[in-house]
Amino acid sequence: MKPLYEITEDIVALLDSSFCEDTGEASEEFENNRALFSNKAQHVVAYLLNREAEAGMIREAIKKMEARAKSAERRAEFLRGYLLENMRRIGATKIEAADCSFVATRYPERDESVEIDEGATFPPELCNDPKPPTPSKSKIKAAILAGEPVKGARIVKRDRLAIK
Repeated sequence: MKPLYEITEDIVALLDSSFCEDTGEASEEFENNRALFSNKAQHVVAYLLNREAEAGMIREAIKKMEARAKSAERRAEFLRGYLLENMRRIGATKIEAADCSFVATRYPERDESVEIDEGATFPPELCNDPKPPTPSKSKIKAAILAGEPVKGARIVKRDRLAIK
């Protein structure tokens, strides 16, 4: 069976010559190609819907796996703090596996970080540079529709395919 694009090309080629000038009826060849197009297009839509469903199931599986990974990471983070607190409380600095497969070492007061109080403000020289503003598509569209020239932007219209 021909692919959809070939059937489409056949129909386009027949458009000018396939209709009776007196009755307006389509030729048998044109009607056969339209039926082929309809049949093939239905198969394409069915396959498309299956692929979208498969993609949805994959996304759901990814969400579940990400949730499991996040849960495992939170548990590992809790256990790291739990171990560190208990090592700190008794003054332990090293835990070694009997089979030498791992060593956990606590380095007292080694790391430093700055904590900022909530709501505190600082002079600009103590602040990061602001990121450049991002363009607003809704404001650009409104300006174009109002007749203002906007260099580097345009409104583009595309066809939409809705499958229900």
